[in-house]
Amino acid sequence: MYLVVCHYTRYLSIDVDTVNAVTLEDAKNAVMSQLHPSNLEISVAGDFQVNETLEMILKYIGTIPADANSEYTVDEQSGPLVGAVPALPQPGRHLDLELEDSDPRAVAYVSGAAPNLWGYLADGTTVKDRVLAADKKASDYDKQRRNHPLFANAALALVSEIANRRLFSTVRERKQLTYDANFSLTGFERLMGGYFLVTVTASKEKAQQALDA
Repeated sequence: MYLVVCHYTRYLSIDVDTVNAVTLEDAKNAVMSQLHPSNLEISVAGDFQVNETLEMILKYIGTIPADANSEYTVDEQSGPLVGAVPALPQPGRHLDLELEDSDPRAVAYVSGAAPNLWGYLADGTTVKDRVLAADKKASDYDKQRRNHPLFANAALALVSEIANRRLFSTVRERKQLTYDANFSLTGFERLMGGYFLVTVTASKEKAQQALDA
């Protein structure tokens, strides 16, 4: 998994050595840096008196200074930017992993770079930009339609559906190489870029053929 995320540890589960290396001061700074009044969100549910509840919120929370814990604020620009997914290594890699199993079977994966849920790629370009750049004969109506905020989202949903149907009809029904074939997109909402993943389930003897198909 470390190789899959290009050595970017923020995407991995924390390991024992890292946990053991965390000091009390580290933990305190991490927690306190997130406890700012501006980040506070209050949810109230149940049988309560609105005016009484508002008075209590004002008394116990509204009196907290706006700059509370400001000394723990972390400069976001001092660390690595997390606005985009890590770039994939070039050229691509092929990995084989074999695990003992009472039921012989194989799963093949193909993954690569893709836009996020809203059509933004890791380099900051968008699906809309690339489509408009490729279609020199686009009409004014086409340009207007492609400038819609949900154009990329709808286009990617169509791509996913078409890819799924093509995979199933080609790899399973016509070539009969797999039990199942699936195409999916990660669909990140707040990170630029994402990944596509093709999953093919087959017998061990047909796994490589299914992967190539």
